[in-house]
Amino acid sequence: MTNSDNLEQRGLFDAQIIPPSLAITAMRDSGYKNTAYALAELIDNAVQAGASMIEVFCIEKREHVHKRERSRLWKIAVLDNGTGMDLQTLWMALQFGNGTRLGDRTGIGRFGMGLPNASISQARRVDVWTWQNGPDNAITSYIDLSQVESGDMDTIPEPEHDSVPEPWREFSEDIGPHGTLVVWSDLDFERLTWKRAERALLRTEEIVGRVYRNFIADDAVKIRLHAMEEDNNNVLIDRETKINDPLYLVPLMSLPTPFNERPMFEDVFSETHEIEYKGRVYPVVTRYSIATEDTISEAGTVDRGKTKYGKHAASNIGVSVLRARREIMLDHGWCIGYDPRERWWGAEVEFPPQLDEVFGVTNNKQAATHFAELATMEWEELAEEGEQFIDAVNRLKEEGDPRGWLLGLSNGIKRNIIQLRESIKAQGAGRRSSRRTRHDEADDVTKAVNEGWRERSKERPLEDDKKSPTESDLDDIKTDLTKNKKYSEADAEELISLIRDADLKVVFLEADFPDPFHLFNVEMKGNVTEIIFNRKHPAFDDIFGTIATTDEDVSEFTKQEILERLTRAVNAGKIIFAAWGRYEREAGIERAKALQKVRFDWGQIAAKFLEPDDSFSL
Repeated sequence: MTNSDNLEQRGLFDAQIIPPSLAITAMRDSGYKNTAYALAELIDNAVQAGASMIEVFCIEKREHVHKRERSRLWKIAVLDNGTGMDLQTLWMALQFGNGTRLGDRTGIGRFGMGLPNASISQARRVDVWTWQNGPDNAITSYIDLSQVESGDMDTIPEPEHDSVPEPWREFSEDIGPHGTLVVWSDLDFERLTWKRAERALLRTEEIVGRVYRNFIADDAVKIRLHAMEEDNNNVLIDRETKINDPLYLVPLMSLPTPFNERPMFEDVFSETHEIEYKGRVYPVVTRYSIATEDTISEAGTVDRGKTKYGKHAASNIGVSVLRARREIMLDHGWCIGYDPRERWWGAEVEFPPQLDEVFGVTNNKQAATHFAELATMEWEELAEEGEQFIDAVNRLKEEGDPRGWLLGLSNGIKRNIIQLRESIKAQGAGRRSSRRTRHDEADDVTKAVNEGWRERSKERPLEDDKKSPTESDLDDIKTDLTKNKKYSEADAEELISLIRDADLKVVFLEADFPDPFHLFNVEMKGNVTEIIFNRKHPAFDDIFGTIATTDEDVSEFTKQEILERLTRAVNAGKIIFAAWGRYEREAGIERAKALQKVRFDWGQIAAKFLEPDDSFSL
């Protein structure tokens, strides 16, 4: 082919690396979790511009949809009283990957993608007005995807002078001498998370109230939410965003009494982990909290997980990751997914923007990928053969692997979360086993076991089997429950009343044993036999933590959730019996024969106890 032929072919083919229309389409799929997170990008810009008031507007109007008239979101806008932009800055701000804060590590901005990326992820047109000398002297420009796709727009239009449109001035409470207004129109309903104005702002408040909680708490910024119907100017919502603290260390107005007046959680401890990176040392602060005992007492006879505040806590499960005081993600990877008790602890990690590359911060500020990866990964998985922890850390750093700088931090977080879980287990002591299902009855399993116990006594009676515990015996049991097994006075008294009233011969208890190797223990208190399960044993969570935890409403589970939890419990049971099989093999021939006899006798009693009756069935 001749050079002239080549030139002719080039005239027929667009040789741009990324044609604009294709680039825009790809950028629309940049991965915002929902509409609220896209709005958070605009709020970031306002905070960075020094705004003290940020107003989010959702306007809906009546439209015909599939031959039916209904209200749907029509326009979304964000207005702030920040410093505003000059012509050159506005021009750059609408460009992808450009801006005045590229490389700036002093605040929550930096990546130069927020305004255009967030906008086109939800709408086909975005208009921006910005002013530094009153809203009458604003300048404006826009991006219109229809024009981009048709080839009529391949550059950002040069900003023109145009006053801020009157409707937005009327909606605003604080339009001042400087500021910026971003308006999304021609909304893409396939991309919008919520189609109605009120719902969109309620969910936005929940997320934005958590993401910017530190700024709101310090009165550094107010975020006003305003939703209305365009046709009749009917106001649906008009209020300031309330903070949503996943550590629950401050009263929250969205919680019921008393936790709208005092914190629902208590501060446990905080730690500062220093990371040396590129010749400088940066502090990374972690904070931890757990639910107060009030969350149990306020629930009364109801499991606290079923309360309004318990369900609120369930929406904030995870480790909150903050960059420059702004939350970028609530990371669920550090949690045990099947265990609803995870809602009763809180953890927070805060790092400076200078560690963005180490943590793996994405350009939409919704994830810290390197940090999140370590939630489910142990250091041994990254170590080479023969390496100790410090060897693996040093090698990863030499290789430029960001996880080398984070392994110490992640190990500390995992260790601390284990401590939080132990404290929460202790709070729940006595709230499962042998508790009354009605005022004067034990639970079904306790009733069934006690019936089996009595039937067995007809064949093999125990000494004092027919006697009831004395008051002295009951006092000893109560003292042991409160001092050694860490039951509350109220739970211990309830159990004592149950033993007395129902004449129980056997009860199920929980305790923290000195070691994690005893699965259970058997203790005799007078003629009462206690079966105590060790909360520190891994099998405790695998069996009891699947369904029978204190803070869940099984009726709300999906079939898949129930199946997964039951499967986990069954598998844990198999593993326990496999461990017994190994124990017999290691015992030697003579001792194994004795163990086989023990196994047979134990199995025979179990078969009797498991015979179905009116109170219990499998």
